[in-house]
Amino acid sequence: MMSAYDLLDRRGFLGIAAGVGAAAVAGRAVAEKGVSVPEQLPFQFAVIADPHCAEGPRSGIEALGNGVDKLLRCFETIAALPESEQPDFALIVGDIHPDALAPHLDDIRCPVHVVAGNHEGSAESRGLLRSLFPDDFGEEGTRDYYSFVHKGVRFIGLCDAGMGGEHVGQFSSELITPSGQCEWLEAELAMPEARKVVYAHIPPTLDGGDRNMYMGRNDSRWFVKTIENAAPTMLFFGHLHHATDAYRIGAAQAYNLRSCCWNFREAPVGFMLVSVTPDGLETREVITGAYVADS
Repeated sequence: MMSAYDLLDRRGFLGIAAGVGAAAVAGRAVAEKGVSVPEQLPFQFAVIADPHCAEGPRSGIEALGNGVDKLLRCFETIAALPESEQPDFALIVGDIHPDALAPHLDDIRCPVHVVAGNHEGSAESRGLLRSLFPDDFGEEGTRDYYSFVHKGVRFIGLCDAGMGGEHVGQFSSELITPSGQCEWLEAELAMPEARKVVYAHIPPTLDGGDRNMYMGRNDSRWFVKTIENAAPTMLFFGHLHHATDAYRIGAAQAYNLRSCCWNFREAPVGFMLVSVTPDGLETREVITGAYVADS
């Protein structure tokens, strides 16, 4: 029987060198201004997309169980990694179904940071998500977006989830609190850390057009231009339920991640591991299950 560790494809490493030079220049500029920047230490983190914890088994991958089973399978795979490859935490980029996840949080030993998806588009669902992760959203549960710094890297979690459950993303809504997320992101991208990772649920369109399943036209145009100007190191999105798509927004490496629950065109399910080293960021996909054709 194949073990969780056997599912790891060591040839799947994708080294990301672009942006390292820009990051080094930014670091020198900050140092010249006398701003203290935390030391960059090597570490790993995981990124998981669209667990859909409340969903039942799906055709072709019934043996993997329901949505929460498949999310827990990701963390079981993580636990089977050698100590040197253990991630410090996992990012989950939306469509979580917090009501179904809540009873199983104690089964997850890896620290987790989350952002809302369109399945958390209602005030009730998003409120529950905030309450489950107060370290990110605040003890009062009044924030939908946040940032944190880990070993010299700034992580920026956005709320672009389709409000009310729609599949088109936006940064401004009466349901997203507090207001001013766009100005907040611009300020976050100007912070002194040389490396920044941005993660959200719905990806932008690169051509600025209207397209279902992506950020709206104006949000996409503003976001792409902002990223091109600020050049964070890496961006992660979910929502599309496709095999992982890698592309660039300016100098920044971006990924639309496969879901760990189900994917279109019978693409395998899984998640991504990211290694942060002095030379850059390297990514590796981990496949946790494949579709089985009907006999």
